[in-house]
Amino acid sequence: MLAAYVIVVATVMCFHEPWFDEAQAWLIARDCSWREMILERPHYEGHPPLWWMMLAIPAKLGVPYEMGLKTINLTCAALMIWLLEFKTKLPEVLKGILPFSYFLCYQYGVTSRPYALMVAAMLLVAINWKNRDEKPWREVLSMMLLCLTSSYGLVIAGMFAANWVVRFVRQEHSLIRNRQRFAALLALLAAAVVILIDVMPAKDVYSGNFDISGMTQPAPLWMQICNSWLLLPAEALFTSTVSDTNLVFIGLSSTLLYTGTVSCLMWAPLIHISRRRHNAMLLLSSYTVMCLVFAQHFSMHHLGILLGFFIAVLAIDCDERRISTDDWPAWCITMADRFIGKLGARKARNYLITLKALALGAMLISVYWTINASICDIRYEYSSSRTVASFIKTNHLEQYRWMAGWTRINSTNASPDVKERINQGGYCADGKDCIDYTSWVSGTLVTADPYFKRTLMSNAYKGRSYISWEWCIDPYAGKQDIETWRSWGEPEFYDTIYQPFFFSALGYDRNDYTKIRIAETVTPWKDQRSRGSVEIYVRNDIYKNVLHSPDTGIAWPDGAKRR
Repeated sequence: MLAAYVIVVATVMCFHEPWFDEAQAWLIARDCSWREMILERPHYEGHPPLWWMMLAIPAKLGVPYEMGLKTINLTCAALMIWLLEFKTKLPEVLKGILPFSYFLCYQYGVTSRPYALMVAAMLLVAINWKNRDEKPWREVLSMMLLCLTSSYGLVIAGMFAANWVVRFVRQEHSLIRNRQRFAALLALLAAAVVILIDVMPAKDVYSGNFDISGMTQPAPLWMQICNSWLLLPAEALFTSTVSDTNLVFIGLSSTLLYTGTVSCLMWAPLIHISRRRHNAMLLLSSYTVMCLVFAQHFSMHHLGILLGFFIAVLAIDCDERRISTDDWPAWCITMADRFIGKLGARKARNYLITLKALALGAMLISVYWTINASICDIRYEYSSSRTVASFIKTNHLEQYRWMAGWTRINSTNASPDVKERINQGGYCADGKDCIDYTSWVSGTLVTADPYFKRTLMSNAYKGRSYISWEWCIDPYAGKQDIETWRSWGEPEFYDTIYQPFFFSALGYDRNDYTKIRIAETVTPWKDQRSRGSVEIYVRNDIYKNVLHSPDTGIAWPDGAKRR
């Protein structure tokens, strides 16, 4: 299973074009100093610096982008599955299916982010849980790793540690009877406090709960919590009713009846199995706090974190006592005996086989998502990163000036009050009472930057190749930036969506440019697919004399012209 997993993930990785999150992490690792990476960027990115520090080793040594990024992630993913297969006592059927489930295989295997390492850390916590009092340092070091992988890990490790303390205090009526354990927990607390201080949001950071399109209002907290219990568990393994969006923008709908039913069918056996092993409080208290803390920042691609949490709790349960027929509730056994008595042994056996087949089919839904996403990734471009970089290199366009569009919103959206950030429209195109966030530039060139030694954007914010996520910056700073850009004159290439102010504010004439399409993307999400395209504006003289395309066809990276 481990070998098959590595082969599948490595194969799809070869075709996968890294998207924005992957490029952002690599650029931070490559271009930030160690001091900035460890002490400054966490306040804006919201996560500890361990992932960037790991990527910095190949990035600062000059290893090619995709090779360095994907090698690190494949190693973490392989560690995750190795722990799952060889170190847990989960039922064999789960060991055969879970490695190829959508989040463990595709989202956290093929796409390179710190979540594979995070799930691996949760599995380490589960593996060492049984002997935590006899060997506390193993457990504490596993929890420290979990804290370092993600801010979500701080919450999960904190709740595991809190449950641990409550248990032994109830039994021993003392915190310091086991001095080694006490010292280990103090070290964990100190490490957690340091990491928490490191990731505390800066005053001017984007909070993540504002829809830049201005079309969606945040859901109230009670609605987010309701979705956390009735929507998210089902979406992690069995249902596909929402896209990859932020939890704060998901309201209540009729689909909640369906997902809620599936979620309850997941909660019932998990709670029952945990209760029989006295771990129900660990499961429920941890999940409750996770829902409260994650509410404002949880996105659907984080569902694998919840899946990893459920697997870790189940691994703890199975380590104490393997799942067997003894775990069936008495009423289920009584009902089964009655059916056997009425139907006869042969028919009952056929019904049992049918039920097992249905259960297996349900478990394979997530595997089908992996197959669909992998085929889509192999056949189509996941993102435009590789194609844009190839287009620039093939046509030797690095020498020209590239500009990127920025974000302009109504000034009421800059208020710290979330309610005042919502207005009827997205971009403030009329130029009245607007704030220009020149630090928020178009992401197309950001995803292509890792293929070059420096950023392509001449108007990169403070010369940074990555997005820095400042929010409440001085409104006059943006105007000064635009005046500076205006003085440079029309660039050869302009990466922006079409809004009149993107040209008029800089004194550009739209007629001086030809819009060409560089790439078309198809991005999978479970059994869904979303299509997009990347278009840039090329100054007419460059379009005619450099790209050698006298017609209005599409310029392709291979130099061919197609209508």
